[in-house]
This record gives sequence, C-alpha cells and structure tokens, in this order.
Amino acid sequence: MLKVTIPGTVRYLLVLFTILLVLLSVSCSGKDEIIAEQDEVVLMEGNPSSACLVCHIEETPGIVTSYGRSTHIKNNVGCLDCHQVHENDPTGFEHNGFEVTAIPSPMYCQECHPNEVAQNSNSKHAWTAFIGQYKPYYAEARNLGLDPLAQETAKLLDPDEMAKRLLSPLIADSGILQKIGLLDDPEYNHANVTVGCGTCHGTFVIAEDDGTITGMPNAGVGRVNADGSLGSCTSCHTRHEFSIAEARKPETCGQCHLGPDHPQIEIYEESKHGNIYGSMGEEWNWDSKEWGADDIGAPTCATCHMSAFGGAVEATHNVGDRLYWELQPKTSVPQWKGPDEVDLVLERIPDPEAAAEGRTKMMAVCTECHSTTWAEGHFSELDKVVADYNKVWEYTDGLLEDAYKKGLISKDNPIDETAEIYHYLVWHHSGRRWRMGASMMGPDYAHWNGAVDTIMINLGAMINDLELREAVLK
Repeated sequence: MLKVTIPGTVRYLLVLFTILLVLLSVSCSGKDEIIAEQDEVVLMEGNPSSACLVCHIEETPGIVTSYGRSTHIKNNVGCLDCHQVHENDPTGFEHNGFEVTAIPSPMYCQECHPNEVAQNSNSKHAWTAFIGQYKPYYAEARNLGLDPLAQETAKLLDPDEMAKRLLSPLIADSGILQKIGLLDDPEYNHANVTVGCGTCHGTFVIAEDDGTITGMPNAGVGRVNADGSLGSCTSCHTRHEFSIAEARKPETCGQCHLGPDHPQIEIYEESKHGNIYGSMGEEWNWDSKEWGADDIGAPTCATCHMSAFGGAVEATHNVGDRLYWELQPKTSVPQWKGPDEVDLVLERIPDPEAAAEGRTKMMAVCTECHSTTWAEGHFSELDKVVADYNKVWEYTDGLLEDAYKKGLISKDNPIDETAEIYHYLVWHHSGRRWRMGASMMGPDYAHWNGAVDTIMINLGAMINDLELREAVLK
C-alpha cells in the first residue's frame, strides 16, 4: 500500500477521484480495501495512474477534474493507457520513471476505437492540413519521391516555412505581402498561418534532433503527427473528458466551421434546425448510446453527418460520407474519391456513384423527421443553386483569363490586383456562403450573404475594375 500526504486544498478532489479509480481497480485486482483519512489517502499499490494523479491533482487540477468526469475513468482507462509512448513515436520522453508522450495521436485511440479511427483517416478532416496550407509542401515531397508524412521529409523541406513564404491564393494575404516586401522578410513571422490556418487544419508535429517538439500546441483536426498518423481526436472530444455530448453539439463544429469562407455554424443558427436547438437544446439527451429522434428535437451537425440516428444509417467518423456535392472548391462537383482510392491532395476526381450513395444516406436521416417529398424538395433546390453558382463561376473565371490575355492585369503575382482579389472572393467567400446557405437552409446566407454578395458586390466590382482598365488603354 502507498501512503501519500496531501495538502488540504486539494485533498477532497484527490480522495474523490482516487476512490473512483481504485474502486474500478478492485474489481480487476481482487483487492477489497481502501482507506481515506482526513489528512492522508492510501492508494492501491500497483496502479500506475494513481501515481500520476498524486502529482497532477496539484500541478494540473483541471486535467484531473476533466478525467474524473470521463467515460475513460468509468471504464478503468488509466493515464498510461493513452500516454505510454509507442515504439514508433519519437515524441516520447522519460517522466518520473515512465516513457510517455504528451501528444497521443489517433494511433493510441485506435487500440480501443479502431473503426472510428479508420473512418476518420479516410475523411477530409484527417487530410485537411495537406489540403490546406501544407499542399505545396506535400506536392514538393511527392515530386522528389519522398514521403510527405515522414519526419525526415518535414525536417528537410520545412512545411511551415514553405507555407509562410508561398506566393499563392492558397495563402490569401501572400499577394499583398509580396507587393509590400514582407513575404520574404525573415523578420516578418507570418504567424497567422500557424495560429489561423494551423489551429483548425492542423500543424506538422516534428520531434527535433535536440529533443524539442515543434508544431505544438495544436489540436487541429488534420494535425500531422510525429508517428505518421493524421488527425487529432481531441479536436472534437476535448481532453481529458472526451465527451460524446460535446462532440454532438454544434458549437464544437463551429469552432472551425465559421466566418466569411465557411460559416456553417452561423447558417445553422439561422436555420429552423438551429432555432429549435437554441430554444430547447438544453432539455435534450446528449449522452444516449442509441441517439435518435426521441432524444433530440432537431438535428445538429453530428446528427446529419455522423450519427446512426436511431438506426437510420450506420454511424461514421467520415464526415463527408453522406454528402453529394463538394461545396468548397471553385467549381462544385460530386464528392471526390477518397484517400483510400487516390491521392486526395493532388488528385481531385469526382465520384458520382459514391456521391449518390451519400445523398441516399442523408435522405435516410432527413426522413426520420420529414416526409420524402419535403426532403427531396430541399435537395432539388440545392442542386439548382449549385448549378447557378457554377455558371457564375465559369463566367468569372473566364473574365479573369480574358483580362490576362488582354494585358489588363499581370499573372506575375496571382492575388494582388483588384480583379484577382474579387475573383478569389467569388469562390472562396461569397460563393461558398451561397452554396452552403442553400445546403443548410439558411436563407440570408443563400441570398444576401451568398448570391447577392457574389454577383452584385464581388463580380460587379471585378467587372467595373476591368472595364475601367480597358477604357484607359483605349
């Protein structure tokens, strides 16, 4: 038995969590005695997590408090079950006699949640750092015949520096930074690429040769982990509570799906679904294992995109599995083939058959609450909006190419002139709002913030700028 004297300020919490932990251990170990005294706690000898709690209840009480509320503690999942470092993970270090990592990747979660990790690994969530700010790095690694996920490749090519010094619409402010001489200025950190893009898309975690870790802190959904895996489960299931209720609520998705370029949370709040959630959601059952229409009064993001919803479909952690359209690129097409079939980062190949299957799955969720006629009517209108947007984009893109041919603007810097900036805003900002607003039943985003901003504001300003330039040249 191990006797530890605990300061009075933390004694209560430690007693509570130790009793919970040790009671669970008793059922496995056959031992049946614990003692909790006023000034001392006697812990079950041989339980490694008890040793962790002795220090962390004082050093990081918030972590222990969260862990005490978790399903993990109820199922006797201890600290070392997640933090004892794997052999192929270079982020490990010695910590009070244990070899641990502070950055458990999905490979650690996979030991208990293999299906969820496999599904997420095949999703755009997992690949979103490479789809986003690290795409140039990824392309260069592939071009050189190197593994983009390998630590050696990242140390050689430096994905963060490549993203911060890249002149491309992919990094939207790069054009003006180049114009004013800051893009290549070593004293300009371009830190918004890390704290902006990287916070949601994920950073590249690199275990440097001197033992330091770069790319942290980060819990981005597409984080590139040092063991070669992709993603961070804690992006949606915050450590150390790992709550399923948290992941089911729209605010969790809204931490990244918001703003001028992908305002899904704002669209949801405007929709009737969001209205019902905002009015009544506190009364709903968020912890039900068989989560269905009798637990909630309206769907959340997780309902439509992930949950089994009372058995209507199979649950999935591939959040694009039930979608028909790609609503984020310049031209909307049926869902792309996944990373299990093609190189998703460099090959964007539409898969109409899989997209049709996705629409069928989404219809199955919709018809748990709506009639088939209602659901089909909604998707019919969405398809019309996508067709309208695609026509406007085709005109916009052709207008820019015509301006280049006429010499009205220069291709040298792809996003510094007025027409180029509005061209970008048409698809990346207002055009997405137009399509996403229609998809999630947000009328203001479909019309004013979407179609009108796209056509009257952005395209209109682009046309006027180019007409003025052409008139000056005559």
